[in-house]
Amino acid sequence: MQTITFELQPNIANRIEKYLQFFGNKEIMFDKFIDYHINRIKREIALMQIDLKAYEKKFNMPSNKFYEQFENGELGDDKDFILWSGIYEMQMNCKQKLQKLL
Repeated sequence: MQTITFELQPNIANRIEKYLQFFGNKEIMFDKFIDYHINRIKREIALMQIDLKAYEKKFNMPSNKFYEQFENGELGDDKDFILWSGIYEMQMNCKQKLQKLL
């Protein structure tokens, strides 16, 4: 077993104590916490994928190819391109976060 110590504000410490009483076990509580965040990130990735697919269809180009060309300044500053690149970057960030949690 490994021990981890946190310094918390009293209101947060009280909430954690309540959660521990609810779950009855620290490992179960933290396992549920991690699972929740993994599933939340997976949902976010899936929702962003729907948006990316719509742009890919509209512009007949995969997102990774678009992003490379956009970052190289080959596509201009169209509003759709700015939104598309933002969604793509957010999805890549979420995928990186997910890998750290798995």
